[in-house]
Formats: sequence, structure tokens, C-alpha cells
Amino acid sequence: MMKLKHYKSRILSIAIAAIALFSASAVAASPSGAPNAHQILERTTSKIGKARCITASFSMTANGHTAKGTLKMSGDKFFLTLPNASIWYDGRTLWSLDSSTKEVNISEPMPEELAQINPMIIISSLLNAATPRQMKGTDKDYALHITPKVSQRLAFTSAMIDVDKKTFLPSRIVLTLDSGQTVTLNTDNINLTTNHPASTFVFNKSNYPGYTLIDLR
Repeated sequence: MMKLKHYKSRILSIAIAAIALFSASAVAASPSGAPNAHQILERTTSKIGKARCITASFSMTANGHTAKGTLKMSGDKFFLTLPNASIWYDGRTLWSLDSSTKEVNISEPMPEELAQINPMIIISSLLNAATPRQMKGTDKDYALHITPKVSQRLAFTSAMIDVDKKTFLPSRIVLTLDSGQTVTLNTDNINLTTNHPASTFVFNKSNYPGYTLIDLR
């Protein structure tokens, strides 16, 4: 079982959920016309699997503080970085690094834990777990509103997504948490073509001398 600090685990889950939504919108849009909200989620489950790799850079604002991060994905593997925190997952083992304590937790997550942090699982569950609506946008952006169904538990209670009408890439997401707190994410770049070597998703302790490894497996 993972024993991350609750707050940090929560923030990482929120970031991953949001970037999963960003990636979903990016691969689901069609240049032939404006897809409706349900079509975006429906196409995601099939098209996201066809993207060999995903790289996204973003900024996240919460409680008046802004932090930059990156997410790299390949299949069910991912690597997430935020200030003072990083997560590697190679499909079996998860390494969670906290630079403020210089500790790295090593675990093999249970399915219910992966459902909160694995972008592929989050994306796959969106179609059945959330209800999308297309809202009134602007001359530049389409606006989508996503609400989890009552029977589902996601890392947010609602999400607003702005999608650029020219590029069909998402420009902003505003997540509302069950606490009422809002988290805003803006993407700097989403790349669907760059390949990632397998080593990207494995923690290399030689790069972090002085860190304590805590094996929770």
C-alpha cells in the first residue's frame, strides 16, 4: 500500500487527473468540426491508446500559489514532476520522491490506488464516470463542463475545460474539489509524438545521492 503524505498525494492526484483531461481533449478533437462534449470523451478512450507517448508541460495554481510541472506517459507507464515531488511508475512499481524530506517511497500500488493516480485509468474511466456538457464558450474557445456521476469517486467534483477553436488543444482547466477549493491548470505544450525510453519511468537512485529509500512493498 502507498503511504504518501495525504496532502502531497492529493495534489499529485489532482495534477494527474487534470493533465489526463488535457491529453484527452488534445487527442479527441477533430479538425473537421467542433465535437460535442460527449464525443470528446468517447473518442478519448480509443484515440488515447493509439498515442504512442504523451508529453505535457503545465502550470498549476492553487491557494494563490503557482507551480510548474511535466507529465510523460507511455501506455500505462508515467513520470510526473512537480516542485519538491516526482512520481515514476513502470507498470508495476511506483516510486514517489519528496525532495523536502529527501525520501523516496517504493510501492506496488493496489488497483484502487492506481485508479487515483494513473492517467490511463483516469482517462478510461471518464466516459462511464463523468457527465460532460458543452457550455457557451468564446470566439476563441469552446467550453466544456464535466461532472462525475453520483456513483463515482474522482479527484474532483467538477471540471471546466477551455479548448482552442483553431488548434483544438485545451488551453485551461479549472477543477473544483470536494472541499470547494479550485485548482487551475494551464498547458504550455502537449506533444503526442516524442518517444520515451523505458528508463524514463524508473527511478534511478544514482541521480539522487543522499536520499532515503523506503520500501513499502
